[in-house]
Amino acid sequence: TSPRMQRLKIWKGGWSLLKSSFERGSTHVNRSEPSSRAYSQGPSPFGLLFDIDGVLVRGRTPIPGAKQCFKKLVDRNGKYKVPVVFVTNAGNCMRQTKAEHLSQLLEAEVSPDQVMLSHSPLRMFTQFHKMSVLVSGQGPVEEVAHNLGFEDVVTIDTLREAYPLLDVVDHDRRPKDKIPPTKGLRKIDAVILFGEPVRWETNLQLIVDVLLTNGSPDNNWASARSPHLPVLACNMDLLWMAEAKNPR
Repeated sequence: TSPRMQRLKIWKGGWSLLKSSFERGSTHVNRSEPSSRAYSQGPSPFGLLFDIDGVLVRGRTPIPGAKQCFKKLVDRNGKYKVPVVFVTNAGNCMRQTKAEHLSQLLEAEVSPDQVMLSHSPLRMFTQFHKMSVLVSGQGPVEEVAHNLGFEDVVTIDTLREAYPLLDVVDHDRRPKDKIPPTKGLRKIDAVILFGEPVRWETNLQLIVDVLLTNGSPDNNWASARSPHLPVLACNMDLLWMAEAKNPR
């Protein structure tokens, strides 16, 4: 199965969950305060699932016609006429942040419950939530991980501080004085890749160290294990569209 088909299956499952929550929410709201609903009518026989990057926006610029499209999707009270969900391979922020960003760009109110980021499906991976996980990416990765349900989170920066001799590609970041002692951390049980990091060399080196030492960088490298520690990669795309003429 291709990565794209795998994502479609995940989105389909996420859509089913979101649709059922819309239906439960509309039933509940009908009994209390109709004005608080995000939608203008009861359960719809269909909904709309929008990709974001390269479809609705390119970077911080809306695609021509996107704003006009959403003006037709809402009623005079600003409520959506049918359920609308936004999906994206971005994973460098919280759903609240992405919803606020979309609301500003599209000039239509978008709630966090309508946004599915690349890491959103990890909420369903409860078997990993109590493990010690190493997270890689950019943005508030620790906050994102905790929000998804992970309880024991180790960032690349935390690992680097504990083992300063593991990251020596950048000479300016090498220890200047005597060799500092390693602090030691609990064993890493899994690795989560939220998206592209800023310092590729640091992230790649430390992740390789964790995998080859079975989660304990204090140990010597061992031959490649099979199976190795679980690696959860949220975004499998190698290309994406922004303001540049060509994909990044």
